[in-house]
Amino acid sequence: MTKAKTHLMFSTPIIVDRVDDADAINAELVTMIAERRALDEGVSRSNVGGWHSKQDFAQWSGEPGRKVLYHVLELARDHTTRAGGGPRPEFAAEAWVNVSGKGASNRAHVHGGAFWSAVYYVQVPESDSGKLLLHDPRMPALRMYAPMLRFKNAGPEQVARIQPQSGTVVMFPSWLLHSVDPWDGEGERISIALNLFALGARHRSAGAAQL
Repeated sequence: MTKAKTHLMFSTPIIVDRVDDADAINAELVTMIAERRALDEGVSRSNVGGWHSKQDFAQWSGEPGRKVLYHVLELARDHTTRAGGGPRPEFAAEAWVNVSGKGASNRAHVHGGAFWSAVYYVQVPESDSGKLLLHDPRMPALRMYAPMLRFKNAGPEQVARIQPQSGTVVMFPSWLLHSVDPWDGEGERISIALNLFALGARHRSAGAAQL
């Protein structure tokens, strides 16, 4: 056994946090989302089944939505730095709702044109299903060469699974391929997805909210 040291380089930041007063916020959001769903037939994006709202959550979600958006924007500010130093970056956000009934899922996809992406969990009944899957973008090339091998003590490879919990937010780089396992629990799984755009960057959504 050698005495060589292992240095883990090029890590991918996955930020997991809990929103303050989440129970009260979620109770209001559940009602507001149900009302919005009655007015909006939704759109089809990465979702397989379920309801995907338009990307206008900030416009109709009121104070509960503002609290979620502000929390996630603060996470982005706190976990981003400017190359060469300077004041912390500012971000704007766009957001939409996903409501997953039994069997609904999300195909693997990325969020092009944003810096961070995030998901906030409004309602997740007790279940082992509906996990968030984060896919290692490097693994296909390695698996083609040596599918029987793994790097030792290097953390998850190929895919990492995160069990959602109500009131929790997960933030990750927008280029990271991700998907959602089919929901098989009782009731509906409700989440809010967000894209975070750096102010001053080359691209941002025209409808993104800045708080």
